[in-house]
Amino acid sequence: MAEKDYIAMWFNARRRYGISDTIYWGWYYPETRTIDWKSWRHADADGLAGLAIEMRKLGYPSTPLPVCNETEVPDWKSIRAAKAEYPTEESEKIVHWRHKYTHPDGTLFRPEVTTLSKDESDQVKAHCKEIRVSYGNLIFAALSRVVARELVSGDQPFYWFFPVNVRGATGIQTESFNQVSGVNIRVTPATTANEWQDQMRQRMKAREHWAMWKQACLSRYLGETGTALVYRMTSGKHFYAGNCSNLGSWPLPHENNPPNPDDGRYLVGAAPGTANYPVSSSMIEWYGAIALTLKLHPTICRDQAMVQSLADAWKNEVLRETGQLTSAGATRAKA
Repeated sequence: MAEKDYIAMWFNARRRYGISDTIYWGWYYPETRTIDWKSWRHADADGLAGLAIEMRKLGYPSTPLPVCNETEVPDWKSIRAAKAEYPTEESEKIVHWRHKYTHPDGTLFRPEVTTLSKDESDQVKAHCKEIRVSYGNLIFAALSRVVARELVSGDQPFYWFFPVNVRGATGIQTESFNQVSGVNIRVTPATTANEWQDQMRQRMKAREHWAMWKQACLSRYLGETGTALVYRMTSGKHFYAGNCSNLGSWPLPHENNPPNPDDGRYLVGAAPGTANYPVSSSMIEWYGAIALTLKLHPTICRDQAMVQSLADAWKNEVLRETGQLTSAGATRAKA
């Protein structure tokens, strides 16, 4: 029997209700602050596969795609046992946004990009190595604190969704099919990078990503109509700050990669985002330099300037935490 992308069925279901599944990508040039945004549908490919497809058009082999460190999908018995062995603290999935906004139908705010130079990126990595934290976890924990400070009321905990690559364990042969699950990260306004990482490890040990994967794959039994019905009945019950997508380091290693263009460009991307996940964030490395992209749903966004302001605050939070920003706000010169 031919393979079918059961995760794509959920994105098709969302489109029935006018919810986009468009993933954006492009080249960002800091000197001119220009981006030629291109896109594909999440139903057609997840972020990793989609970028590989686009990079191949430009001469980058982009193979093999990265795989997870697991070799098979566990059964429900194993998942329940792991959840019992590695418990996680939970609370209501709701976010108390400080302001909600109403805009004319069809209003969208474009993603905004902020970048770390190669030197700044290297210093972030060196700092993270010293404190034994992945730099992706530090970067997204920094975003979480900025969002809490600027957009959220009170100090109640809230959640982020963190996508997890499950390639290599699913048995799926069609490369473009969605092979991403995820874990929920519960935070407070002061959650540190170490706390973020400790919780992620706990949730991975609890096999939360596999529970989500198996639940999502129930669409194979529901069919397109049933999946759309279930989505409509459940989508209003849980609310997150948004998603944090680490799309990795590009180009993927290969002996036939073209020479580094070395023209100051950054590879950037942005996930769809919805009213239930209104802050869409991503990080991508291009030859070691990190780009941070932020996209806000209109329900929590006043105007386009607000997106850029929040993106800049995210970068400054990362630089401050890694000792690269003075209290006055100026980037420290390297000795």
